[in-house]
Amino acid sequence: MLARWPGLVALAAAVLLASGCGGLGAAATTEATGNQLAIYSSLPLQGPSAATSQQIVNGEKLALSQAGGQIGSLKIGYVSLDDADPTSGQWSAGITASDAKTAAQDPSAIAYLGDFNSGATAISLPVMNAAGILQVSPASPYVGLTQSLDAGQDEPGRFYLSGRRNFGRLQAGDPVQAAAQVALMRSLHVRRVFVIDDQDPFQTPLATIAAGDAERAGIVLAAHDSIPTPAGATFAGEVEKVVQSGAQAVLFAGGGGPGTVALWRELHSADPGLLLLGTSSMLGEAFTSQLGAAGPVTYLTTPVLAPAHYPPAAQRVLSSYRRSFHGEAGAYALYGYEAMSVVLAAIRRAGSHGNSRQAVIDRFFATRNRDSVLGRYSIQPDGESTLATYGVDRVRGGRAVFDRAITLTPVELSAGG
Repeated sequence: MLARWPGLVALAAAVLLASGCGGLGAAATTEATGNQLAIYSSLPLQGPSAATSQQIVNGEKLALSQAGGQIGSLKIGYVSLDDADPTSGQWSAGITASDAKTAAQDPSAIAYLGDFNSGATAISLPVMNAAGILQVSPASPYVGLTQSLDAGQDEPGRFYLSGRRNFGRLQAGDPVQAAAQVALMRSLHVRRVFVIDDQDPFQTPLATIAAGDAERAGIVLAAHDSIPTPAGATFAGEVEKVVQSGAQAVLFAGGGGPGTVALWRELHSADPGLLLLGTSSMLGEAFTSQLGAAGPVTYLTTPVLAPAHYPPAAQRVLSSYRRSFHGEAGAYALYGYEAMSVVLAAIRRAGSHGNSRQAVIDRFFATRNRDSVLGRYSIQPDGESTLATYGVDRVRGGRAVFDRAITLTPVELSAGG
């Protein structure tokens, strides 16, 4: 869990001190200055996530534009920041910290839309919390950001040193994806599963939750192993354990790097009938295009659905997106659109207190039965939304292709508790 990564905690603490919004006795600014407000966004705009992030940013811009850039007498500006390292293309802890500091030090900041990666949110969230700024993420599904279920030490409390919640996410968190994985196993008639994670502290809890949910659903857990999956590694020993276990499926929670590709191919070579189940962090052609013969037996859970599974309002937004940005948009544009829209709605409902950071946070957490482009949802006290439909992609021709939607019932969700 995050306790295994003291560097992240230390970095967040350093940013708090440097930005002047942390430490004992320090009070957060509760009201933005004047009638000009700023909404910040921080996403990886370079590297493998660039296309997805750009769709989110464009969705945010579209929602603000359609609102006229103004709520009553309050003018709303938008600042898009990039948290990716220009050399690696991956999100950077240092750049994320800098982005958070930039927003925290801006007296006009009223909300922070981000991040895409859970590890980045683990850095930015304590800074936004100390500054008293609403943070809404279109992704960042790590369970420890909102609840303690199988999370790291002192989580989620370590992210909310003020004692007040200020973070919510639109993408369903780890417990919902775990429940979706179990529903998928049942639909595939899996009776025995072998669970593996790649030791990433932001992935291990998902594997643990899914393993427990599977057992409660009557699926035999053959084993749960945590193994490193570096590039160039081979996995003969682990593959032998899987084959000897008699498992019908492997569930892997981790990244989709070259090591995972090698594991996937070795598992399929040893048992071509073995079902290979992966999580949303593995989506991307860098992974799917390398699977070869293992592709047809690969199932990946995803928060992104086919357009037909979204409300009619989503189709109108996607049409507006095409006209505004002269390109096609996927579901992540809807996540960006709704992230901005729900913040604007909170500012609007705050009325004459629309420039009060705490009032906007309070109105966000009071969101109930909101009809949105993602569907109807409410925001729960821990910051989770009640959106409970997950998608499943199959790998065809080296690409992830939408296969089905899984709408989880309250009984299925509560079974994971």
